[in-house]
Amino acid sequence: MKKIGVILFLILLVLIPVVLADEKVDKAYSCLEGKVKTKCSSLSSEEQAFSLLALSYNSDIQKECKSALLSSSKDNVCWPKSGCKLRETSLAFLALENIKADTSKIQDWLLNQTQVASDLQWFLEIDSKEASTCKISYDDRNYTVTIQSDKKLSSGAGSCLTLAYSNYWLQINPSCVNKKFSVTCDKDFATALLYKKTNSDVWFVSSQTESESAGGMAEAKVESLCFKQNNVCDYEGSLWATLAISKKQDINKFLPYIIALAPDNAKYNPSAFFYLLTSNDEYLSNVRDLQTQTGFWDLGGYNKFYDTALSLLALQQLNDEQAGKAKDWLLNSQDSAGCWSSLRDTAFLLYAAWPKTPASVTTTETNCEDFGKFCCSNEDCSDAGGEILSQYFCAGMKVCCSKQPVQKTCAQKLGIICKSDETCTGSLGSSSDSSKCCINGDCEKIAEEPECEKQGNNCRNKCLDTEEIDNSLDCNSGFCCKVKQEQSSSAWIWILIIFIILIILVVLAIIFRDKLRLWLFKMKNRTQKGSQVTQTRPPFPPQPPRMMPRPMMRPMPRPMPMQKPIEKKSRTDSELDETLKKLREMSK
Repeated sequence: MKKIGVILFLILLVLIPVVLADEKVDKAYSCLEGKVKTKCSSLSSEEQAFSLLALSYNSDIQKECKSALLSSSKDNVCWPKSGCKLRETSLAFLALENIKADTSKIQDWLLNQTQVASDLQWFLEIDSKEASTCKISYDDRNYTVTIQSDKKLSSGAGSCLTLAYSNYWLQINPSCVNKKFSVTCDKDFATALLYKKTNSDVWFVSSQTESESAGGMAEAKVESLCFKQNNVCDYEGSLWATLAISKKQDINKFLPYIIALAPDNAKYNPSAFFYLLTSNDEYLSNVRDLQTQTGFWDLGGYNKFYDTALSLLALQQLNDEQAGKAKDWLLNSQDSAGCWSSLRDTAFLLYAAWPKTPASVTTTETNCEDFGKFCCSNEDCSDAGGEILSQYFCAGMKVCCSKQPVQKTCAQKLGIICKSDETCTGSLGSSSDSSKCCINGDCEKIAEEPECEKQGNNCRNKCLDTEEIDNSLDCNSGFCCKVKQEQSSSAWIWILIIFIILIILVVLAIIFRDKLRLWLFKMKNRTQKGSQVTQTRPPFPPQPPRMMPRPMMRPMPRPMPMQKPIEKKSRTDSELDETLKKLREMSK
């Protein structure tokens, strides 16, 4: 019986938080349904798109919001009707694609909004372990370049390729973008395309890296596009448009622009988009690093609920501890109706953190992997030379690929593997032979962790809006930023803990009611016996009763002396006497 009780207790500890969480999620969905049902036509196109993403499991609401979303478009190809914008159109594309509606015209419109990204500089790297002679061909002309023993190049190759970066690389003339460069060497070699934002010192390696044996041929072609708004590259619009079309086609030519300009646009949480598009662990690490200790994300672009939803969308396919922490914070931050700060944020959070399968999608009939295909990121499929099969279903933002992705080695990515006590000065990514492949950088000894980070805070050059400076803790550089305390959240947490404890105590009292009743009975008897022992004994020996003087009377016969009654000692008195006797003997 005792073991059963312990098992039930443990089960309760696990199930009660889960049940409470499920009830809160259901409450959030009910709150959102109440705000959207029969009202979808009155919402903005952004709200309609997010509502359709979150509530598409409800066939009635799906039908209503789909109709409302199409009505708010311009010719069913771009949103809003009053003036087409990249972000709103991309959101509509994602919402309609999620329910398997026809999105071909929307995709065509998005692709018509592209232009060459002029903010980038491109370089060609040719590397070999030993000195070698290489031939570079383009525009039907051949150029000979020697790789010297110190890895430097002997010369450029025509007007399109000039020596750069201390003669280690060849810079590609902007007018030669989109030209194909063919390279062959007499020794084993590798090629890579590198890029950076103009006037920036941060370098990036594109996915176009090739490793060839002596006499083999590697090809490199710069393709760098952005999505424009009013004939100017729109960064946030490019993020959403790239994510939208990633389900349908290769997006490698859009990555360089959004990656290179990410440092200047951190408020849009670009790492979340990059991880959804590439599955690169480096971007996943960036997303995790930006989470506050409380559990949310707040990057200053919109608000903490929107930023948290975007980060959770990136973590959606992971059984991630940090995602769980964020969900706990969210469930303790709901308003009394179950929603969050706005309709948009509530819909986005539900779709990102607790998504439901759309009513119009039958995954058992179109599941990608059931047909022997492979669910992966868009970039992994492209690297494998596979075809994106949009007719098959993959959960989240994965695409269905005709070929199984094969991850490159760190050497093929022109990187080096850092040791456990080293850190990478360049970009850290994963490869088939290591999760710590250092690309375009060196491995340096890890400096001692500053006291600030030992205490669970972050060292930054500038603290986030949700953080404050702690001058009592040191950083190697910058300020020690700690999360501002949120009293309301902590109070709710304590209330929830106390509520759970009370429920557990009540359940245990019901389960062990018989044992509890017996224990109370024993305690009551023990208390009664204790009160008898503490009673004061009468003086010993007992005093004779006081006799009243007798009046003068004639003599009476003297009565027989009365025999003193024998006093019967209780068991308790006998035990006490015996104890006192032993104590007297011990004191001699």
